[in-house]
Amino acid sequence: MKRLLTLFIALFVITYIGHSRPEYSILQSYGTKCTNCHINTQGGGARTLGGWMSRNMTSMVEPSAIGLGGVFDFLQNTNQLFDGIVTFGLDLRYQSAKWGGTQEVRKIHNSSDTSSYTVLSEPKRDHMLMQLDPYISIKPHEMIEFEGFYNLAYEIEDLKRYPGQQPYAFSAIFRPGANLPSLRVGFFQPAIGTKWDDHTLLIRQVMGASRGSLLLPHDYTEWGAQIDYEAIEWLGLSFGLFDSKNLHDALSVTNYSGGTEPIVSGNTMDAVARVCFYPPEIISGVTSFFGGYWFWNTPMKTDDGLYFANNYYTVGNLFFNIGMIDKFSLLTEFMWSNKQNLRKTNNFLVEFTYQPLESAYVYARWERANTDILVDGSDFHATQYVFGTKFFPLPYIGIIPEYRIIDKDHVEGYHSQWAFQVHLFY
Repeated sequence: MKRLLTLFIALFVITYIGHSRPEYSILQSYGTKCTNCHINTQGGGARTLGGWMSRNMTSMVEPSAIGLGGVFDFLQNTNQLFDGIVTFGLDLRYQSAKWGGTQEVRKIHNSSDTSSYTVLSEPKRDHMLMQLDPYISIKPHEMIEFEGFYNLAYEIEDLKRYPGQQPYAFSAIFRPGANLPSLRVGFFQPAIGTKWDDHTLLIRQVMGASRGSLLLPHDYTEWGAQIDYEAIEWLGLSFGLFDSKNLHDALSVTNYSGGTEPIVSGNTMDAVARVCFYPPEIISGVTSFFGGYWFWNTPMKTDDGLYFANNYYTVGNLFFNIGMIDKFSLLTEFMWSNKQNLRKTNNFLVEFTYQPLESAYVYARWERANTDILVDGSDFHATQYVFGTKFFPLPYIGIIPEYRIIDKDHVEGYHSQWAFQVHLFY
């Protein structure tokens, strides 16, 4: 009976996991490259054995002190089976926040003043299972690896799906040699910048008169192929070509006729290039990484040779992250987009994290989003402030309370709220 109870608790704990955050690669001494901890070169998702070991004993309370020593001893054996051929895990993220606020335009009833202003109605607090991703990696040979996941929360929270969100991803990774590029093919997310676990980031959004839209869908996933080069310790390179069906179906933009059209044309390809530098420690304990990516979608024409046509959509990103191991991290990111002749955006982010304990840290984030609507000459601006902490009461369990403030220049007043996330990870 005790064995069955221990196994039940272990399975319960295993099913609660969280996504990675970019500050981990700065704060931890294991290394800054995403591939030091994750199968994916961009980070997030399934952990390698090294990534699993990097935080599998981080906690504020010793499990044995509350009678759970046997449970966590069992969990801390390994995340692999069959001599490393199979790597397994789950991701679960649960959030409590306010959703559902609406916007309305109020006109000033004054014969000498015909102006108007926009106000926000108060959203209501709700709860959401954001992720429940069982994932698996199978590596039958050093030269090939198969990986994938399915987000069960997509089916559970069917009324809270994000535009363009896909419930699954899978790929095959071919590695012909340790010093050679690898090839990844399948249905997966292109390498489009720093991998965050927060879908409320302002720099990923487009400000407008009504609710903001997205530059790219959350967890943007397409059929495609990507070449990654990670053989040089201080360098990471990626280039990929992808279908654009999900982008075409999910996002739209206002055109000169006053209507909307898909953000990209049908039957076109996405191209994504990413470069990241990981310089060696110049000062002991100080680590950093920086780089950027370029995403573009342009119709191809063949009527007079092969050339790029008009109606392009591009998204660019630059990031610079630096910090001191086990002390603090400073993350910066600049993201811009251009839908030809229709819309431009320029967004910024700065986040500072301080880690007083191995099992707890606090952070503050500032974001600014700027949108120019070229169709009618209007522009929109917003600022977001986020203050939060993350602490690990037990191994594999993270709690994140946050206080968020968003101030839109075209809206009277501002909104603020507490939000809570639970991450339990393996």
